Amino acid sequence: MIISLQYSGDSELVLLSIAVALFAAALAWQLNRFLINLPDRYLFFLAPLQEEAVKTLPAIYTDAPIFLVHVLFGAVEAVWEIYSHKRNGFFAGLAALASHSAFGFITALIYSLNNTALLAIMAGYLVHTLWNYMVVMATSRRKN
Repeated sequence: MIISLQYSGDSELVLLSIAVALFAAALAWQLNRFLINLPDRYLFFLAPLQEEAVKTLPAIYTDAPIFLVHVLFGAVEAVWEIYSHKRNGFFAGLAALASHSAFGFITALIYSLNNTALLAIMAGYLVHTLWNYMVVMATSRRKN
């Protein structure tokens, strides 16, 4: 498995990462549609968990670079945010790219240290949940 943040020049690996990221984005989109009907407190905890799992597990099982899959997933989410015609779509898109890249870095780092998918996913999940909490708190302060 390639964990390194260095690009090895392997175009097949990049194509695999793109395919895994697109698969993960589509799967996360569908799973989030099911979760949207849950009360907010469940959605707050379950959405980041399923996103981290659908990005990380396929990367591990296909030997795609975890970090690159997370970055590309963030790019897909960024494009969606930018073109969703929300008021702050551009900045939300940049935040999506940056945050998913950070989640991917942490997930890849933990996986490289212990070679355990569950610990890697949980590390990414904890940071993702903390990020969401900070976004919610910042948004609620601006509204008040």
